[in-house]
Amino acid sequence: MEFLSGILSCSLPPLCSSLCKQYNYIRKLKEHKKNLQMELKLLKSRGNDIEEELNRGWKQHGKNPKEEVKVWLQNSQELVKDIESMDTEYGNGMCLRGLCPNCYSCLKQSKRIKKLISDVEGLLENGRFSDDLFAASLPENQDSLPATDIQGSTAERKMVEILGCITDPEVSKIGVYGMGGVGKTTIMTNIHNQLKETRKFDIVIWVTVSKSPTLEKLQDMIAEELGCNLSKTSRAKTLIAAFRRRRNFLIIFDDMWEKVSLGDVGIPEPNRENGSKIVWTTRFIQVCNNMESQREIKVERLLEEEAWSLFKDKVGGEDVISPEIEQIARLVSHECGGLPLALITVGRALRKTYQLEVWRSALQDLRSPSTDHIEGMEAEVFGKLKFSYNHLSNDKVRECFLYCSLYPEDHRIQADELIECWMAEGLISEFGSWEKDKDKGHAILKELKDACMIETVESGGDRVRMHDLIRDLAIIITREQPRFMVKAGLWLNKSPQEKEWAESLERVSLMDSKIRTLHGQPNCPRLLTLFLQYNPFLNNIPHTFFEHMHKLRVLNLFAATITSLPDALSDLTNLHALLLRSCRWLKCLPSLAKLHELRVLDLKYVPLEEVPHGLENLVKLRHLDISEGEGLRSFPSGILSKCTNLEHLLMKESGWRWPYSNEDDKDKATVAEIISLENLTMLSAEFSDVTSFNSYAMSNRGKLLDQSDFGIGGSIVKFGEHHTMCLKDCDFKNVSGIMLPSITESLGIIDCDAMEWIEEGGEIGFPKLDRLELDHLPSFRGLCKQKAQQEALRNLRVLRIYNCHQLKWLIPYDLLQNNLQNLKVIDVRSCEGMKEIISCETGLATIIFPKLRSLTMNELPVLTSVCPCKLDCDSLSMIQVMDCPNLKKFPFSIDKIPLALEKIQLTKEWWNILEWDDPHLKQFLQPFVKYLE
Repeated sequence: MEFLSGILSCSLPPLCSSLCKQYNYIRKLKEHKKNLQMELKLLKSRGNDIEEELNRGWKQHGKNPKEEVKVWLQNSQELVKDIESMDTEYGNGMCLRGLCPNCYSCLKQSKRIKKLISDVEGLLENGRFSDDLFAASLPENQDSLPATDIQGSTAERKMVEILGCITDPEVSKIGVYGMGGVGKTTIMTNIHNQLKETRKFDIVIWVTVSKSPTLEKLQDMIAEELGCNLSKTSRAKTLIAAFRRRRNFLIIFDDMWEKVSLGDVGIPEPNRENGSKIVWTTRFIQVCNNMESQREIKVERLLEEEAWSLFKDKVGGEDVISPEIEQIARLVSHECGGLPLALITVGRALRKTYQLEVWRSALQDLRSPSTDHIEGMEAEVFGKLKFSYNHLSNDKVRECFLYCSLYPEDHRIQADELIECWMAEGLISEFGSWEKDKDKGHAILKELKDACMIETVESGGDRVRMHDLIRDLAIIITREQPRFMVKAGLWLNKSPQEKEWAESLERVSLMDSKIRTLHGQPNCPRLLTLFLQYNPFLNNIPHTFFEHMHKLRVLNLFAATITSLPDALSDLTNLHALLLRSCRWLKCLPSLAKLHELRVLDLKYVPLEEVPHGLENLVKLRHLDISEGEGLRSFPSGILSKCTNLEHLLMKESGWRWPYSNEDDKDKATVAEIISLENLTMLSAEFSDVTSFNSYAMSNRGKLLDQSDFGIGGSIVKFGEHHTMCLKDCDFKNVSGIMLPSITESLGIIDCDAMEWIEEGGEIGFPKLDRLELDHLPSFRGLCKQKAQQEALRNLRVLRIYNCHQLKWLIPYDLLQNNLQNLKVIDVRSCEGMKEIISCETGLATIIFPKLRSLTMNELPVLTSVCPCKLDCDSLSMIQVMDCPNLKKFPFSIDKIPLALEKIQLTKEWWNILEWDDPHLKQFLQPFVKYLE
């Protein structure tokens, strides 16, 4: 009997819990149906809005939708059809001639509805395209190109001459030519930016041609500017049609090396009738002749005094050029031959140099003859550029510079990616932490920028590129030592022949090509880097390919379509970085057990089904990314804890959730293994439950993190940039039982049925919380039950509330006044019980909301007011109201209309039934109204 009692005591609680869960599905069937219909209505509305915008974009500008938008619409239509056919499939869900519910049918239907609601919500979330629905569509007022100032009156006169030709109705084709480094591109970027502002042309397109452009690549660049999609066939016809929908156009081809057939590309012939123009820059007058230019304009070198003025500015001005240095400094300037690029690079190399001896040495170096040359550029220019290369501070910096040439010409290189490759190569010594090493990399990057050897192409220093002449310099240097083979960006259909893989090669780049198979067994015993990224058709690597590359340190196969890797990869014992991101067909790897030197393993978006064999042997591993593969179902114990040098562990949506214990399976890893990693500074992980997460939080490891993304109970939903927390399917009334880090910046709470308050006692933590998103909390009643502490939520900027049907008042007045003065975005949707957005005591005339920019209110059937008094919110630029039938008034007075207001999105029917205390208010707001369908 005791034995039976023991069995029952163990088995009944889980059984009861399971039965209760099933019963709740049946009990909430009607509620789920109602929710589904509301979501369906919103989905249809979103789809109609998108289709209308796409139709308008096509009719007015010939714009085509992004592929992701087309896929979204298709998925949306299929889901709508699936939902609408459901009633027929299940009938009325009754048995015994309709007298009682068919429990099994109701249970099955309720579960399916719950999943459909989730699917709709996912589509709605993915359908936020931020008004950017069109393929590579640039706004009419697109950002100007980065441009340096025109130097000297000689260049200014050329710019005026070129502009004169562009405005001349009799001239349609203009060739701008001159030697490399003379400033052709600088002049044309300034002209481009000026003409963008004047709107003389319907569209101004900049195309960097460079050496050996393929027809397909030119077409893709132009299509991107026009915002149209090109099929595999009729590409030229599609472009011609897109151009003809424009009033006129200006195309600037920069750095043209040979004739380009306009008809083959898909460019209509410019002429007086259509008012269109084509301008190109080239180093060769013959290109102008072959292109049948109507005007040829030669860009000359700077005059002596213009050159001296530019050079003096780059070395530091009068502070550096003392009387005893000036004479020799003028000679150095003269050696640069009036070429702006040479003057700038040499000047930067000698910046803040006060020693006369150094200036004499520089003059001697510059006067030494150069035997090398670059096609289209005189040897004297090459010598001046090499002088700047030689004057970089040390060999490591010079190697870092040469490394940049592995990327295609004019490629926008991600700065962080470049630095991490330098780190993996050993070009940056391991000083300590990953971040300290990256700081050293940024210092090198700054030195190269200051020397004008590379340049920033996007704000914030996110991307850099090499001037084409500077890259040519690097290519020539690497023909000797260190030996490179660079065929990047040439769109190769085949890999190089085996004889091209010389034994002396140290770095090879075949990136940005169309190679399908790597051939042969290259004998490259000195090879350190192999770039194969952006080869989307690469699906076969022979088993012998890596056999003679034992010194290889960096292997990049980003976005290859390989399904397997050769076993010889396991013998690359000197490998430092294995980069397999976005190899979406790769489900397993050969053993990594012998890769003891590996520092970086990037497997993001790789659908791994199991942890790579030998991971526990990677004792020097610093960065492990296995996020968003979604296939990982097990993680054996004792593996991660051996990777003691790990600094970055990224496992978002990997499929694995860290448990607190492994009593059910002793071979399963637990959260204790993460806690054991003392060097972690970046962690993205999902925990199976609150107990598991709290055990991590109690270890205080989270305080050491520079970046964190945590999920409890479900997959992480990425809300912010640095410190994100997502709670999903958790059973608690508030967050007080969760040890949320004080550094949390973004918090999302989803599908937590018991959640009533964020905090009941008023002691809301989160002093740094920037973003709060709540979704599907059926019991949620408010942010804080009692008055919140003064510091709580002071930094909250974004507040989104969806499907919280018990919530009646979103923001109490005291919370707004004391805590939420920095709030910028309020987004409330599908909250059936919501009566008021801001609640306050009667008697107040105005509430000041100083920083609010966006207010969205959708599907709020009982909402009667935004607030009971008037709002003073001068920063408010956007209001959206949809399906709020009981909301009758705007919360503004005629003298408090937001100064920043740009648009009010609503339905025409609702606008017409609004009530107005002052009829003039409607007239003031009418110009901002945009009707929703």
